[in-house]
Amino acid sequence: MNVLTRTGICLFTLLGVGITGAKAQLVLNRQVVATSGGSGTVGTLRMQYTIGEPVITLITDGHLLLTQGFQQPEELPPAPPGANLLKGYIIFPNPASTNLKIQMDLLAPSYVQIELINTAGQTMYTEQQSMGAGRNTMVISVNRFAAGIYSLRLKVGPTIFYEKVIIQ
Repeated sequence: MNVLTRTGICLFTLLGVGITGAKAQLVLNRQVVATSGGSGTVGTLRMQYTIGEPVITLITDGHLLLTQGFQQPEELPPAPPGANLLKGYIIFPNPASTNLKIQMDLLAPSYVQIELINTAGQTMYTEQQSMGAGRNTMVISVNRFAAGIYSLRLKVGPTIFYEKVIIQ
């Protein structure tokens, strides 16, 4: 066995051991169209491989390019009962003058409620939507509100978040 082959096997083994120790939030569901492939198991490690076409044909009209390949869609793991369904969110731009966007990543389909509350405690805006799992964006037109500091109340399922929003 030559040095290059031994180095490749060692690198491949280290890569496999490193992958098994990682705990990902997203799961890649591999869907591959290939001419050949296979899999094998060594201990608790399962290795899969595919052999694709040796020649790739490109189709183009000058503006759009179509190639062969495969898709690896991301799938979210099931959320445990009673868990926070909001993985993360961002509110931008802040300060806002025309539109305020709320982008959120949901772990499961959920009922979302947004309220914009002024400093006197009055609800100036409210919206409720049922949203699917993954990245969702809500847009609030804020150009009709007076300039000032507001509180944004974001309710996802039973969990409530508050953020300060400035309208110019």
